Amino acid sequence: MKSISRGLLFIGILVLGIAILGIYWTFYRPLPDYNATTTQPQLQQKVNIHWDSRGVPHIYAESKHDLYYSLGYVHAQDRLWQMTLSQMAIEGRFAEFLGKKMVPYDKLQRTIGFWRTAKKIEKTLSDSTRRQLQAYTDGVNSYIQKNPKSLPIQFSLTGMEPIQWTITHSIALTRLMAWDLNLAWKSELTYAYLSEQLSRNKFSDLLPDTNFVAGHSVPSHSDRWAQSLMPIIQKDEQLNKMLGKQGSHLGSNAWAVSGQKSADSAPLLAGDPHLGINIPGKWYEAHLNLNGRNLSGATLAGAPIVVLGQNEQLGWSLTNVMLDDTDFYQEAVDPQNKNRYAVDSLDGNAIYEKFEYQQEVLKIKNADDTVFTRKVTNHGPVISDIFTEQNYIDNRVITMRWTGHEVSHEIEALLGMNWATSFSEFRQEASKFKAPAQNVVYADTAGNIARLTLGKVPKRSGNPILLRDGWDSSQNWQETVPFDELPSTVNPDRGWVANANNPVGGQNYEHYLSIYWEPDARYERIKQYLKRDIPFSPTTFQEMQNDSYSLYARDLTKLILPVLKKSKADSFDTVISYLENWDYSYDPSETAASIMDVFMLKLSKNIFEDDLGPAVYNNFVQFSALPERTLMRALRNQNSFIENKQTENKIEDHADLIIQSMQETTTFLTQRLGSEPFEWRWGQLHTISLKPPLLGRAAEKEDASETLQLVVNNLLSKGPYPTEGHGLSINNGEYNWNDPYQMILGPSIRRVVDFSDLSRTRSIMPTGQSGNPLSQFYGDQTESWLNGQYKFVYQDSSFFNEIPYQTTTLLPEE
Repeated sequence: MKSISRGLLFIGILVLGIAILGIYWTFYRPLPDYNATTTQPQLQQKVNIHWDSRGVPHIYAESKHDLYYSLGYVHAQDRLWQMTLSQMAIEGRFAEFLGKKMVPYDKLQRTIGFWRTAKKIEKTLSDSTRRQLQAYTDGVNSYIQKNPKSLPIQFSLTGMEPIQWTITHSIALTRLMAWDLNLAWKSELTYAYLSEQLSRNKFSDLLPDTNFVAGHSVPSHSDRWAQSLMPIIQKDEQLNKMLGKQGSHLGSNAWAVSGQKSADSAPLLAGDPHLGINIPGKWYEAHLNLNGRNLSGATLAGAPIVVLGQNEQLGWSLTNVMLDDTDFYQEAVDPQNKNRYAVDSLDGNAIYEKFEYQQEVLKIKNADDTVFTRKVTNHGPVISDIFTEQNYIDNRVITMRWTGHEVSHEIEALLGMNWATSFSEFRQEASKFKAPAQNVVYADTAGNIARLTLGKVPKRSGNPILLRDGWDSSQNWQETVPFDELPSTVNPDRGWVANANNPVGGQNYEHYLSIYWEPDARYERIKQYLKRDIPFSPTTFQEMQNDSYSLYARDLTKLILPVLKKSKADSFDTVISYLENWDYSYDPSETAASIMDVFMLKLSKNIFEDDLGPAVYNNFVQFSALPERTLMRALRNQNSFIENKQTENKIEDHADLIIQSMQETTTFLTQRLGSEPFEWRWGQLHTISLKPPLLGRAAEKEDASETLQLVVNNLLSKGPYPTEGHGLSINNGEYNWNDPYQMILGPSIRRVVDFSDLSRTRSIMPTGQSGNPLSQFYGDQTESWLNGQYKFVYQDSSFFNEIPYQTTTLLPEE
């Protein structure tokens, strides 16, 4: 009996030992040694990387080659899985590693053509840019080569190996981000789709810009071309959801004040780009020291550039211009030869050219390879036959022209901006930046502040949101707006510049930019702050970035309160009391915030869904800026949608709809959160869960293994956390209107730069530096981000004396 017990004990100890060993090799071995010394044969001289208490690397190198090599090395060390996901998205290789179900997404990515565009750009690189990209690439691959047994757990969960990094990947990464920020194509397709479903009168009432409607004809389409393209939007949204890139408020806040408005008589700069929130986050902070010259800020894992940052003379942040940079063309196929399409006509006779057919092998895990064919015209790729569910008329195809398909040099522009020493030099380098179109909010130690528009703005004839005729050469893009003619503001007398994805050209600006602007609530709130006659400080800017006050909610409240009071319904007494005493902030403790946002969604549905139908309405609210821009105007102007055709013998005015919507709101909140209004706090509804891209969605599927669910839910994910803000406050907390109220998009980093002291910058991220779930830097900034707190990122040697650090040394071969 004792021998059996000893045997069982031995087996138990053995199993436990194996389990512990397995845990070590799976989880702990990938953790880096921040005090290591390693030999790197491709280095020219020694590099020291000092890691601060938040995992930010401070890289000290004596040449740009060694500097960018080392940045590639640390990016791979902390974010290799994130970079691998980027590679799969760039090349359209999901099915190769994840199976047949991913084929539709590969077809979409290859049709857009990130990899092919990057290849074209690569051929035109300057020698210096190529050298710096190659140094970065070598650093990434050196880490992969030296650490084959220390890969992040995500590789084990998917059974994958790292993909070798190339220059092309870095270039294509900038195009991938340009596509992520391109909301024009989705908005344009959605509006075209709505025009096919509605009368001209009702469609006009949905457009966001009444001045635009007055100046252009309203589209009318009988062949349902946009409907045939809706599967593309659906596939793109599904892929974004898998990769944690949800949300339609893909913009930013950025502002700067001059020394005349700051407490220390030097400019201040703030920026917080709004992107999908997942773990690890989009940005990776770094401080680069090149022979004593300092540069720091937010980098992208995959490229040797500081995207948002500052050096010793100047700093900048970026916001999305919301440029309409995409057009759709209907191409006439030669009825005698399906391989040709019309590009123009002469004396009434069509002039044809051949489609370009680009064939690629699409590898599929556990299945045979297949051949994918990309069909291209002079306008761009054919997008009307990617998926079998697309149906369009036989003698036409639809193509897409996008500025992101054209050769431009964003990495070169940012490398130049990174090391510029004056406003004139910075502006010259920034002019090379074309896609995605961006506003630069700038400040420097010389006292300058500015807002510049960067981007390739096409000049068009006719209505820019109509489907264009590919066989009419007059409808082609003729040229682009010169950089000097793009809107800019430099050193205004008012002492401040700002942008929150609002229009930048003014009503009298001669060139068309867009109609797809964000509602002006964020920008107007920023203006309220900046127009104050107070000395601004970094603390003031932090307060602004965390401001959850909503001008949109204020205006909507003022519109509905008189109606609710006039109704004299006892059931509204509590609601009226909360709304009357509300300061219009979306703090987690606010009950009125929950009432307002639930009401807003109910009201929108009651106004629009009966005319649009459920399917069309779901597409309409997929991009929440569309209903937000339209809802307020519908209430104020009593437009054609303020009528419920489902109600017999009665035309309902806006008062009826408001009362109905508020009744539905209180019913929803009671059923969801409880009968007592104090239970209806915003933080009970509005939460955020930080989940890993791809694996987070995989774990939610019904057929997901218990092991995957266990690892994802308990190790890779964080939350849920109650959060403040909503989609129209400075502190953006967007949720999906079709699946409220889980926050999906917000400040992907907050930065405040004080030009009276550039030795350190205030910043905070929603997650942390590392992509390894057992790292101390995985999600270590979340609590501070939620609470509106900041950390310092140092940009000089003072951090050696002020904070603890560890040092990695990279040595060249002797």
